Amino acid sequence: MGQGLDFARIAGRQILRRRTRLLLTILGIAVGVAAVVAIVSLGEGIRAHSIDMISEQSDLTLIEVTGDVRDGTIIPLTAAKAAALRGITHVTGTAPVITADLATPHQTYVGAAGMGWEDFSTVFAPEFSKGSGYSDSGSDAILGSEIAESLRKYEGIRTGDDLTIRIREYDTSGAPVDTEVVFNVAGSLRPRGDMFDTLLVTDSARLEAWREGYGAYDTIYLRVDAPEHVLSVAADVRELGLQAQGPFEEIEAVNRLMDAVIIILSFFTGISLFVGALMIINTMVVSVYERTREIGITMALGASHRHVLALILLECLYIGILGGIAGDLLGILLSVGINTLGKSFILEQLGPGFAGFAGADITLVTPALLAAGLGIAVVLSLLAGVYPAMKAARLNPVDAIRRGM
Repeated sequence: MGQGLDFARIAGRQILRRRTRLLLTILGIAVGVAAVVAIVSLGEGIRAHSIDMISEQSDLTLIEVTGDVRDGTIIPLTAAKAAALRGITHVTGTAPVITADLATPHQTYVGAAGMGWEDFSTVFAPEFSKGSGYSDSGSDAILGSEIAESLRKYEGIRTGDDLTIRIREYDTSGAPVDTEVVFNVAGSLRPRGDMFDTLLVTDSARLEAWREGYGAYDTIYLRVDAPEHVLSVAADVRELGLQAQGPFEEIEAVNRLMDAVIIILSFFTGISLFVGALMIINTMVVSVYERTREIGITMALGASHRHVLALILLECLYIGILGGIAGDLLGILLSVGINTLGKSFILEQLGPGFAGFAGADITLVTPALLAAGLGIAVVLSLLAGVYPAMKAARLNPVDAIRRGM
């Protein structure tokens, strides 16, 4: 412990002997770190605000699952798949759905969705303008706001009335056979802004009777407990060989775009980090050259090669810490500058779709980002110091003393 403190003090005194050189070296690495912090904060800010906008406009916790085709094999939505989906962590409800295209005797088109009432209420939380829900058995159905208004206007069907549906099937000879089925309109939904505004919803058993032998669901809807878990649930769904769709795909697209932008821009800012590393190498090589006799005397008095190596690397560590802190501070200033001076230009280039960013900061500096900036500076400084440290550690004490005279 005592030796470590001695090394730390000696290394600190050494880097302070040439303060102008130290400041220039710190500035060199700080500029690179600041550029990385500013660029990443801009990307993360745009990413965060984009996700917030998507969250406000969409139901992020709803996932629509459909079958898929893998290697020429059709993977349907069977009861077994539905059970597997229910077992996924963070899934709070599932609604297996079958669909049908129906029509009234007056040829009013009625799209229908069949699912259990408990599943429907758990996943979609319906609100009624009139009436109530349907039972899992019987002839009840509910209507979306738009189809309810259409049937009321053109056929005089209201909540509580019977709705006759004509089902066309074909006999063994291929001749059409029409069958009339009667639904009791138990309720009508409030406007939702989704597909259910135009659908008749009833228990799936009624629709399954007209799809005998089909043996699979058309869609299974999942309700996830929180938006931050949606992407992981979607990944689990895809591992089952199924497709996962929903508003979360917009977030995936934003993440892919911003990851690509950050990587490309960080590549160019990495050039400044490379220059900073070269400055550290140059500084430490010159320092070793200037202190050749001193290092030789130190080794002659008993310092090992490992001790010399540790001292040089400690100096590099100090430079990295100071450069990282300076870079973080400068990066914060650059981020503030982007928000105050460059925001209007950036939003103009992004287009009207990003007009909602006008009232908020478009950069996001997080503690994790600042820690990463400091870490980059420290690691880069230590790597840059390896060559000068090894060069110093390999000095022959006698030759070093002679050359320094």
